[in-house]
Amino acid sequence: MSKQSTILRFLFISVFFMLICCNTSDDNNPSPVPDARDKFVGAWNVNNESCSKGKYGANISKDPSNSIQVLIQNFAFANAGEPDTAIIAGGSIHIYKQINSEGWTIEGNGTYNIDGNIDWNYSLIISNYEETCTATYVSAKEL
Repeated sequence: MSKQSTILRFLFISVFFMLICCNTSDDNNPSPVPDARDKFVGAWNVNNESCSKGKYGANISKDPSNSIQVLIQNFAFANAGEPDTAIIAGGSIHIYKQINSEGWTIEGNGTYNIDGNIDWNYSLIISNYEETCTATYVSAKEL
């Protein structure tokens, strides 16, 4: 019985010290969770695009109403009045099939690469003509 009593006392004292030694000053302000969208957000230059759209700029911003979604202005040099939407998952960006405000059907995927660029594969349907395209977005800050 004495041995059990000693073990219980030791456990009680250990738990007691663990509880009083905890720093609770930051409990109401947890460390911020990184936002996967951050690396995609910003101004981008498109200098290498396979569908002959020429050189153009695009802008990606966070969608304030959806924590995994971004808004892309001027995707595929559409000059659409409304931004296109995409979903971010880790290092990937996915434009689900949608019709932009220019009337184009767009769909595609991009990957944020080690150089800090976004490599895109996407399809466009413009006036019943379908194109499969690739593009590289380069951060406008780097140029």
